[in-house]
Amino acid sequence: MTTHTLPPPPWPFPTLPQELRFLEDIDHVMEAPELVRLASRIRDTGAWRDYLVERHEYRDYRLVFENEYTDIWVLSWLPGQTTGFHDHDVSQVGIAVLQGEIRESHMHMGGEPPTSHVMRAGDTQEGPYGYIHQVQHEDGALAASLHAYSPPLMRVGQYRERDGRMIRLPEPGRTRLTPG
Repeated sequence: MTTHTLPPPPWPFPTLPQELRFLEDIDHVMEAPELVRLASRIRDTGAWRDYLVERHEYRDYRLVFENEYTDIWVLSWLPGQTTGFHDHDVSQVGIAVLQGEIRESHMHMGGEPPTSHVMRAGDTQEGPYGYIHQVQHEDGALAASLHAYSPPLMRVGQYRERDGRMIRLPEPGRTRLTPG
């Protein structure tokens, strides 16, 4: 996995749709269980469909909402697209799969190989502080997931092997992670 310089997503996005106006009432930093409930509520509105994007050259995403307490994204996934292993620094995350299937993998200590599970439309996942994972497209022409972070995702740590050692490379939170 390497980080490539790609064109930035077009911020800001249009006015928040009426069915998502409740997001403007977020007034505190949330933990992973509350973020999952928030992601599920957004999923249930169906308004996320307006944020889908299909890019074959790289994995793409769109910002749904942000304030000083949270940022919320719709991530679009096509075959072969992955993040590589990463963490969310000081942010927690709630994930809701919107359509298709994604695979989430987790690293383990002691030389054990990573384990993974498939997440399908309707599935959710909590990511507390220190959560290290990799996400990739599993099935469906276009898979999509919603990721709600709190506090807003300012940095990510990307994990790489260098000379037989695992290292963490800090990156800005809005970096597109691509396979290398």
